[in-house]
Order: sequence, then structure tokens, then C-alpha cells
Amino acid sequence: MKYKFILTMMAMFFAINMNAQQESNYPHAFIGVQGGVMRAYNGEGIDRKWSPMAALNIGYNFTQVFGLRLQANGSTWKAELPGGDEYKSKIGNIDLDMMFNLSNVFFPNRNNLVNVIAIAGAPFNLAVPHSWVDNYAYSISEGGDRWNTAWKVGGQLDFNIAKHWGFNLEAGTNYVRQKNEGLHDNNKWWPYAMAGITYKFGFKKAKKAAPVAPVVAEPVEEPKAELAPQPKREEPKPAPQPKKEEPKPVVKPAKVAENIFFELAKSDVKDVQNSKIDAIVKFANENPNAKISLVGYADKGTGTTAINKRLSDQRVKTVKDILVKKGIKASRISTESKGDTVQPFANNDDNRVVIVVGE
Repeated sequence: MKYKFILTMMAMFFAINMNAQQESNYPHAFIGVQGGVMRAYNGEGIDRKWSPMAALNIGYNFTQVFGLRLQANGSTWKAELPGGDEYKSKIGNIDLDMMFNLSNVFFPNRNNLVNVIAIAGAPFNLAVPHSWVDNYAYSISEGGDRWNTAWKVGGQLDFNIAKHWGFNLEAGTNYVRQKNEGLHDNNKWWPYAMAGITYKFGFKKAKKAAPVAPVVAEPVEEPKAELAPQPKREEPKPAPQPKKEEPKPVVKPAKVAENIFFELAKSDVKDVQNSKIDAIVKFANENPNAKISLVGYADKGTGTTAINKRLSDQRVKTVKDILVKKGIKASRISTESKGDTVQPFANNDDNRVVIVVGE
């Protein structure tokens, strides 16, 4: 049963990440907070109880696989001594952690919904002023407030809630060799478990795809039919030939295409798009029989399916209302909204768009 559970979880993880977007949000910086519990095992000495722990993180993911994190964390420990006395202490750490994104090893060039991250670090530990316990005499000895080095290993599950926000679950342990000479066994294991949120920022902006150029069909002239030369005859005179009309050139109807782009979570048209709106109105006025079609989209990288469907509806309505106010009859305009189910452009941000075609 244990192996079936592990295989099932691995299959779910692979299925989720296989459906992730084909877009990379690396490199980027991040800042976050975490809260959880920590416990210290003293070897020969007393074992502390599980105690509250809090952490503040700031870091940078240089690539899809490698990142560095500077973490400040602290905890308050308690333990009960023989005789009923209580031992209290506070501890603070500054950790420099290396972070390896294993999900991006298997699924490169993606913005995975779930990331499995391995952590290896070197904490610097400071015992805040408190009383140390002599593990043999159980007496109190003051001092020992000094920096201690340690090793840290752990792992993290990072869930991408949105482009800028993430939720994580982290667990690991520190191995500390303290410099306090009053303790006979200074080796300590400090396991911990925390949950937290992360804000990601400083993404490298992707280049926007070139907008679709308007396409206007050129009139095509059919070749003129040539009359075969008539032989000269003196008698009888040939009857006059009826004059043939030259065929008129076949002109294909004109066509216009414009892309009206929108900002994140917005449905209003900015002034920079006015020239495109004017081109559509000019085309409609010059071609009174032409129809105008509007198709709205939303980017899949942000929001939810329901929110993106509503956004694309609003964007199509905004463009239609502007065209009607500028004199185009509503009966000439057809509308359609696809939300984020279709992504016409490779760059995620370009899919916040209404594509206008007139013909």
C-alpha cells in the first residue's frame, strides 16, 4: 500500500506539471514569511519540546534550477528539568540557503504549478542571552551567547497560486556543534516544519509579438481578349462586326485587421490604441457593406477560467461600444468571447487582446 500511494502521488505530480503553461518566469526575486515549529534534540541532555518558529526570507532564482535565499528565523524553547524547574531559551539563526528546483529539471521552460525544491544551507546560530543547563548537575550556568555554525538540509513544496504569489510547505533539520564548553554533548539536531507565502517580483519582460498587419486585397484585372485579325477582301465587303465590350476587372472586397491590446485585468482601451480604432472606422465608412467581427481573449497565465471569460466579454463589449459611438451600426458588428481557452499569441501578455477583422 505504501508503494502504491507513492506512485499515485508521483503520477498526479507529473500530470499537473505536464498541463502547465509553456512559459518561463525565470529569473526573478522573491520575499516571503513562514511560520511553524522547531525542536532541539540534545543527545545526552534534555530534549526540548516542539516550540513556535517564524522566518523571513529574501532571495533570487538565477535560473530555472538554481537559487539563493537569505533567511532570518527564530524560536523560543522550553523544557522541564528534574524537580519541576523549567528551562527557557531563545535562539536566532541567519541562514544562507541554496535552492535546487527539481521540477524544472524534469519540466524545463515551464511555469510549473507545483515545484519540488531541495534545500542545502549553512546557518549561523546565535544564542540570545539566557541560562544554559548543565546536563549532569542540572544546575544553571550563565553565558554561552555566541555564534555557532551549522549545516542544514531540507525540502520544500512550492505551489504557484498566481504569477506573483506562491504558497509553500517546508521541512528539514539543522545539525549544530555549539561552542559552549559547559555542555558535555554539544551536537544538536534541530528538525523544523513550516508553511508560508512568497511574493515574486522582478520578472524579465518578454518581447511582445508583432501585431498582425492589416491585409487589403488588391484589385485584379483579367487579361483583355484580343480579336483575331480579319483577312482583307475587296469583294464582297465584310459585314461590320459588332463591337465587343471589354471585360471589367474583378475587384475583391477590401479587408482590415487590427489587434486591440489591454493591460492586466483591465477592459478599457488606452489612447495608444486610438489609431487602430480610427483605421477600423475609416474602413467601415469606405466599405458600407462590410461586416466587422470582434473576438476577445484573456491570458492564461493570470486569474482563473471564470475571471478570464468575464474579462474577455468586457473587452469585446468595450470595443463594440466605441465603434457604435463612432457611427458604425451595431447590426454590422459580430462579437465572440473565448476567455483563456484559446491563446492566439505565443507571448502570454499579448493574449489580453480583441482581434478585429473587417471584410
